[in-house]
Amino acid sequence: MISAEPLPNEEARLAALFRQELLDTPEEEDLNNLVKLAAQLCGSDISLISLVDNHRQWFKASHGLEAKETPKEFAFCAHAIHGDDLFEIPNALEDERFADNPFVAGDPHIRSYAGQPLRSPDGYKLGTFCVINRTPKVLTPEQREVLALLTKQAERYLELRYRIHKMNRSMKVIQAQAYALEQVNQVKDQLIAVLSHDLRSPIASLEGIVEAFDQDCLSAEDVVTLLQELRPQVKQTTTQLSQVLRWAEQQMHHENVVMKPLSMAAIAPKTLQWVKERAKTKQISLILDVDETLWALGDEALVDLVLRNLLGNAIKYSRRGDRVVLFARKQGDYVQLGVQDHGLGMEPKTLKKLRNFQYQFSSPGTENEQGTGLGLLLCQTYLQKMHTSLDIESTWKQGATFAFRLAIAPQESADQ
Repeated sequence: MISAEPLPNEEARLAALFRQELLDTPEEEDLNNLVKLAAQLCGSDISLISLVDNHRQWFKASHGLEAKETPKEFAFCAHAIHGDDLFEIPNALEDERFADNPFVAGDPHIRSYAGQPLRSPDGYKLGTFCVINRTPKVLTPEQREVLALLTKQAERYLELRYRIHKMNRSMKVIQAQAYALEQVNQVKDQLIAVLSHDLRSPIASLEGIVEAFDQDCLSAEDVVTLLQELRPQVKQTTTQLSQVLRWAEQQMHHENVVMKPLSMAAIAPKTLQWVKERAKTKQISLILDVDETLWALGDEALVDLVLRNLLGNAIKYSRRGDRVVLFARKQGDYVQLGVQDHGLGMEPKTLKKLRNFQYQFSSPGTENEQGTGLGLLLCQTYLQKMHTSLDIESTWKQGATFAFRLAIAPQESADQ
């Protein structure tokens, strides 16, 4: 037996074969029909579409043979791809290259073989379209023509298949790019909403002081006093801006949120400071109902953003003289954080839509305060980063409660 040598361009040929993504793929009915037709028209026992890689021949389609692959060293097709035209062996027992081949001496007892090289769209020989008999045989000119025509049909099919696969890959890339662009736009929209929602108040206060001073409505001493009162708010705004920009950076780079122990005694009062002036303007009492011994696992910046959004909404929809409660309570193995108000509440149909978190809803507050309607959608996005979600309860004209749960921090972590 003489095994076939690799082709001079074997490396490029194999690269072309692997590009087709044909090896070890499921059977395809159209190709199976072609080999069945070849066997019938050529009067053959076996018909194959055989792909030759670096160590085996693998059958993409077969008729009359159960095996899916055989070693390359025994493959007739490995010889056939050395030529450009039909490679035919009328009687393998009389050919020194195949006389003692295991597939001649044993099952499937090959005697005659005829294989037409099967080419890739860029001209490389991937394998063969071949017919095999268990008795010596020479194909007629008509049968040779049929095999050549069927090989061309197989090549066109494989070219179309390759183009479709390539197009599908391109579509997946385009879809991935579109999704990435959508994510970037969402981050941009959320960043703008946060900046508008959280940073507008202190900037407006500072602008009001400057305008009053320009119009000689304030003395220098009044300005100094007002600036001293405004300084903590501006400092908080600077801190929040840094947190928001850091959050945006995490979103852009898909960074995972790091869950750390958070002291409820520390984070709750600090959050209240952000809405203190807004509550004071509407004469709303801010109540802190926090178990100061509790520690929870979360991201401080995100928890702060959520609570401030919830507090802002509670104040917006509360009437003068109402109370707004910021609470942190133990609930089993969790800490439940949230905000409760006694304001307008929500009608059942509005509550149902909000619970789906697919609904951007904004209505004027009790004193015609306006908003973007993004607040709760933002909150849900932040909470999902911490593997939790917002729970909403409300009764029309009696108020609402917005809450979420975080796992209680292990004691050893809280002590550090």
